[in-house]
Amino acid sequence: MHLEIGTFPVRDVVFAQQTRWDNGVLEINKDEMLQAVRDDPRVLTIDIELAYPGESVRIWPVRDVVEPRVKVEGPGVVYPGICGRQITTVGEGRTHRLSGIGVVEVSETPWHEAGGDHLLVFLDMTGPWGELMPYNSLINICVVVEPDPGLGVDARNDTVHKATLTVADKLAEVTKDLQPPETETFDISEVSPGLPNVVYVQCLHSPQAMSGSPTTFCTSSYGLTQLTPPWLFHPNEILDGAVTGPYRTAFATSWTVVNNPVLLDMYRRHGKDFNFLGVITTRTEWTTQHEKQLTANQTAKLATMMGANGALVTWDAGGNEFIEVIRTIQACEQAGIKTVFLTSEDDPTGNVPTMLEPIAEADAIVSTGFFKSELLGLGLLPPVDRIIGSREKISGRLRDGLVPTAGPLEPPQRYDDHYGFNRLSSVEY
Repeated sequence: MHLEIGTFPVRDVVFAQQTRWDNGVLEINKDEMLQAVRDDPRVLTIDIELAYPGESVRIWPVRDVVEPRVKVEGPGVVYPGICGRQITTVGEGRTHRLSGIGVVEVSETPWHEAGGDHLLVFLDMTGPWGELMPYNSLINICVVVEPDPGLGVDARNDTVHKATLTVADKLAEVTKDLQPPETETFDISEVSPGLPNVVYVQCLHSPQAMSGSPTTFCTSSYGLTQLTPPWLFHPNEILDGAVTGPYRTAFATSWTVVNNPVLLDMYRRHGKDFNFLGVITTRTEWTTQHEKQLTANQTAKLATMMGANGALVTWDAGGNEFIEVIRTIQACEQAGIKTVFLTSEDDPTGNVPTMLEPIAEADAIVSTGFFKSELLGLGLLPPVDRIIGSREKISGRLRDGLVPTAGPLEPPQRYDDHYGFNRLSSVEY
């Protein structure tokens, strides 16, 4: 697969009489954009608001952040499979992207109604919490949308996310006939025989066990979120959004997946430091030890059959899912595949290890810090001047009550940098 990505940097966004990109300025015809979303009769309310870096703005509740991308040449559509989009295999041709912006999905629609996955994420455009987020430097185009409350939860999720993708699509489409200021080529077809072969094992949470439904909205692979055996992706498919959608932390969004610094760094080192063979995605939160060990073994087997000498492993969740992740590392090591594990750590002040199941084989670990926000020592976040979204938010993971969103607020409970966007880390002495 050969993919060119053309980048159109955005340094300002304004509402205007037409939607276009011109020399770094993205103009948006808000009325046309809103009407495109309202064409879906399931949408009850919709608005679009802008949030700029450094503004005293808080966005709540945030379900996803999407980077506008569009296929210009080659098969399929960007972010395939989700919300009924075509499932043609992507990763070839040319894709255009608008960098420097995010389309933020703002809605109170729950992921599912089984409990345990409450909406917790909010974004600050300034202040100590905002400075820890990759979105703080983006101009955020917030799609504030609520669906018909009479719909089932799956239909409500489809409505809300389709609205976000509609806006992202229409923004990206303005670049289709333009020449990009920046172009980068992605191709791993040529390998260097003298270099080690490396795979990226990207562990992805599945909400199926918690929600009781195989169709629950979450991070999807061509639209599927259910528990499945490991999948093999060409990395170009990831760049075209074949893995997309959010989980319950600020670092598990559609934007972070296509801008994953781990994936991009491995790609850019292909043929120089190692041969990048591809991406194995492994679903987590199986319910029995048998299932967890089986998926770990199958991931290691697939990496072995690909001829891998090494693997870099990341994950996007916590607790239950750690078992199949750490057993995957163990299975790879036992198969002769050297692994590096990029992970956040559990609370070091409790009576459990910071690694839920320490194993001898996991001897090359890069920490992105502790996932509990309280350990960052931020204290209460300062109040803000403007709210995008709901004026009240739940207090605490167990929905202890409602507090004014304008703050002051405690940070979201989880700070879980899955891919190493920031430079926080931990060192064991």
